Amino acid sequence: MSGEPTRRKHGFEPLLENEMVGRLGKPYQPSEALIEAVNVALACEMPLLLTGEPGCGKTDLAWAVASVLDRDRNDGRDRSLLECHIRSDTRARDLFYHYDAVRRFGDGQLADAAAQARAQHPANYVTLQPLGHALVSPYRRVVLVDEIDKAPRDLPNDLLRALDENTFEIPELAGQEDDASSGGTAAGLAATMASPVGAERSLIIITSNVERQLPEPFLRRCAFYHIEFPRPNRLRDILEAHFGDTDGETRQRALAVFLALRAEPGLTKKPATAELLTWMLALTTVFPRQQVAESLAAFASWVQSRASDQGRGWGQLPALSSLLKLREDLETVGASGMEEAGDAPV
Repeated sequence: MSGEPTRRKHGFEPLLENEMVGRLGKPYQPSEALIEAVNVALACEMPLLLTGEPGCGKTDLAWAVASVLDRDRNDGRDRSLLECHIRSDTRARDLFYHYDAVRRFGDGQLADAAAQARAQHPANYVTLQPLGHALVSPYRRVVLVDEIDKAPRDLPNDLLRALDENTFEIPELAGQEDDASSGGTAAGLAATMASPVGAERSLIIITSNVERQLPEPFLRRCAFYHIEFPRPNRLRDILEAHFGDTDGETRQRALAVFLALRAEPGLTKKPATAELLTWMLALTTVFPRQQVAESLAAFASWVQSRASDQGRGWGQLPALSSLLKLREDLETVGASGMEEAGDAPV
C-alpha cells in the first residue's frame, strides 16, 4: 500500500460561495463552514445531511447549490433542483420511481388493441421520481430530500444500498426485457437502474429537523453539517443582501429588535432567519415607511433600556405575527391584549 488516499474517478471542482441564489431568486449567503461541508460531500461523493432549527436555510441551500451548478456549467443541460418531500407514509421506492398498477390494469381491460398491447409491458407504467432521476443521470444533479426525520423509521435504512452503490431496483420489471419500441416511457428502464459508467455522482442534500434520531448506518454514509443560528454580523449581511434598498439604520434597528425578541425566555418556537426575512418584507411593503421608522426606533430604545419587565411591551410591534407563530409564544411575551392595556412602548 502506498498510503495515498483513494482518488475518485472524477476531478473535484469545489463549489464557490459567490452570488448564490435560493428559492424565488433571493440571495443566499452561506457561511464558509457550510460551503466547506458542501465541498466535502462533493469530493467524497456522499450525501450531505443538514440539521438545524426550522427556518435556518437548510432547504434554501439545495436551491442555491443547484443554481450555482446550472450557472457555472452553462452547457444547456437541465440542472434544476430535483425535490423529494417526505411524508409520514413515504417509502424508499417512492423517492426512486412510481409504478401505476391501476392504470395498467385499466388498460388491460379495454377493448382497444393499443391499450392492451401497452399493458403487456410494465415499463410503460413506471415513472422515475426525483431521486431516481438523480442517481441515473449522466451528469451531476442536485436532489433535495426534505425533512427525512418525518419518514417511517425504516426508510433511511432502505436507502443504504442506493447511497452506497448509486443503484436501485424496480422489482416490477424483473424478468422483463427492456423494449424501447413498446413506448417512450419504457426506453432506458430496467429491473436494476444504475448510474452510467463515468458519470458524475449527483449531490443529495438531506435535511432533518431532528424530530427523531436517524440510524447510525445511515449517518455513516453521509457528510454532516449542523446550521447554527447566524451571528449578528451574518444577519446584517443577509438583511443587506435582501433589503439593500432599505435605510441602513432601519435594518440595524430591526435586527436589534428581532434579536431581543428571539432572546425572550420561554419561547417554544424562536423566530429564525426565515421569519426575520418575512418580517422585514412585511415592514417594507405593508406599513408606511414613517410608521415603521418610528415604531422600530421606539422598540429599539425600549429593548436597550428595559431591565425587569422582560416579556412585556411586544403587543404593538408591527407584523409581530410574522415572527411568532404560536399562541403560547405570543402569551409568553405578553402580546395578548397589550394593545388594549397600553403597555407597549409606542
